[in-house]
Amino acid sequence: MLRNRRLLALSAVTAVTMAVQVAALPAAAAPPAGGGFSGVAGDFNGDGRDDIVTFTRGPAADVYVALSTGSSFAGTGVKWHDFFAVGTETPLVGDFNGDNKDDIATFTKGPAADVYVALSTGYSFVGTGVKWHDFFAVGSETPAVGDFNGDNKDDIATFTRGAAADVYVALSTGYSFAGTGVKWHDFFAVGSETPAVGDFNGDNKDDIVTFTRGAAADVYVALSTGHSFAGTGVKWHDFFAVGSELASVGDFNGDHRDDIVTFTRGGSADAYVALSRGSYFAGTGVKWHDFFAVGTEIPGTGDFTGDGRTDIATFTRGPAADVYVARSTGRRFVGTGVKWHDFFAVGAEIPQPGILW
Repeated sequence: MLRNRRLLALSAVTAVTMAVQVAALPAAAAPPAGGGFSGVAGDFNGDGRDDIVTFTRGPAADVYVALSTGSSFAGTGVKWHDFFAVGTETPLVGDFNGDNKDDIATFTKGPAADVYVALSTGYSFVGTGVKWHDFFAVGSETPAVGDFNGDNKDDIATFTRGAAADVYVALSTGYSFAGTGVKWHDFFAVGSETPAVGDFNGDNKDDIVTFTRGAAADVYVALSTGHSFAGTGVKWHDFFAVGSELASVGDFNGDHRDDIVTFTRGGSADAYVALSRGSYFAGTGVKWHDFFAVGTEIPGTGDFTGDGRTDIATFTRGPAADVYVARSTGRRFVGTGVKWHDFFAVGAEIPQPGILW
C-alpha cells in the first residue's frame, strides 16, 4: 500500500443500528475455505492514521467504517456505502486515484470477473456501479492491491496460483485499471501458497511475497521493476509462517521497508516478526507478542497511531465483535487487552485489515 499516508459512547441511534446489524447476521456471507481475503488497512479520511472497515456482503452489502483517533476506533453504525461487495464478492482496499484517501474495490471473480471501485470522499464511499475493469481475477484467482509502478496510485494484481502460478497486473489510471493480459510473473505463488504484497526493499514500488507454509515454511519474494516482478526462486526466509499460521505484511520498525509477521492463533496466540534487510527477512523465532489473535480471531496490520510503524489488530467477530490493537514500539507489540472497539465486524462480516485463508 502507499507508504506514509497518514472508547465509544453509544447513542440511542447507534444502539438501534447495532440491533439491525445483529438481526442481519444470517445473511452475512462467510468466506470459502482457502478463499484468501488477505486485506490491508486503509486511511479513509487521509489523516495519516489507518482506520477499519467491514463489509456485510450478502444481499445487504453494507459497508461500515470506524475511524482511528490514535487510541481507539470511533463509530459503530457509520455506514459509508449501502450496496458494495454483494454476495460473496471479494472486497479490498487501496488509494486508487492517488488523493491520499483510501478507497474500496470489489472483485466479482467467477466468469464475469468485473472490478468495481467506490472512491472515498473522507466521510463516505461514492459509486456503486462504477466498473474499473471488466475481466480481472477470473474464477477462483486471488486478487491483491499495491502500488506496483510507484506512481502513488494503487493498482491491482491477481494470482492464478495452482500449477500455472501466473501473476497479472492492471495499473490504475486514476479512473480505471488498464490491462487484462499483462503478465508480470509466470511462476509465483504455486499451488495453494499464500501470496501478499509489500514494499520490501524500500524503493516505493510494491513487490510480491509468497508463503509456502506447511512444514517447509519458505518465503519467496519477487521485486517490482515498475513493469514486472523479477525473480522466481529468490528465497528471503526458510522457516516462517509454519503449518496453517496466518502471515501478513507491514513496516513494523518504521524503516520504510515492509517486514513480515505471522500469527499462530489457537491457544498459544503468538506473533512472530522477521524484519526486512532489503534482500532477505531476518529472524525466525523473534516473538513480538505472546497472546494476540486468540483462537479463530481474524488478525490484521495497519499504522493505527500514525507514527510510521505498523501495528497489529484482531477482530473477534461473532456476537461480541470486539477489536483489539497492540501498538508497535519498533521491536515488539505492546498491549493484549487493549480494546479499541466493542462492536465492529459482527458475525461473519469481512473486516479490513483482515487475514483469512
